[in-house]
Amino acid sequence: MTDTFGRKIGYIFSDQSLRETALTHSSTQSDRSNNERLEFLGDRVLGLVVADLLITAFPQEAEGSLAKRHTGLVRQEALVNVAKVIDLAEYLKLSAGETKSGGLKKDKILADAVEALIGAIYLDGGFKAAQGFIKKFWWTMLQEQVVPPEDAKSQLQEWVQERSLPLPEYKTLGKSGTDHSPQFEIEVSVKGHGKASAIATSKRAAEKEAALKMLKKVGAAE
Repeated sequence: MTDTFGRKIGYIFSDQSLRETALTHSSTQSDRSNNERLEFLGDRVLGLVVADLLITAFPQEAEGSLAKRHTGLVRQEALVNVAKVIDLAEYLKLSAGETKSGGLKKDKILADAVEALIGAIYLDGGFKAAQGFIKKFWWTMLQEQVVPPEDAKSQLQEWVQERSLPLPEYKTLGKSGTDHSPQFEIEVSVKGHGKASAIATSKRAAEKEAALKMLKKVGAAE
């Protein structure tokens, strides 16, 4: 497993326990060795490295455009894309119940595990190692952003205004998780077009994911 997984991600762990923890979901009830804390760390490392890559790749671009690019590259969709590229689901440890309910195909579980993996690489090999992993799997996505992607919330607002509809309404459905790794569930509704919800580590991120789902629902996503 070590060699195969290491070849897929381009990194061999010195401390195998870090890798194992990164691949262990909280549903296993292993409070001391699940990947929630590593996910918290990896999220921050990813944000910093992607920001650094963008500054280098687009030296003349304004802050607003860079922020749009950054949002697109650290959102759940991008993380799930990386998870699929490295076949991460093959190596995750979930409870029997979570596995039976399709946990290995859930975007949130896959995205969280990628962040945890980044956190584990950072602790095992330092910033340069984590930076190398992120650049390896994010660089192509970064280059494919010919123009800065529009924020999903802004896109949705423009879409409803063009149709003279009331502004989208966002509602917090719940909060779960721990203090260091909270999870917010947000629902957005558009008059005449139903509702869409999403879960993320911040209200803002959850609102954006919900807006993106709504855009896809009405066939307006880019």
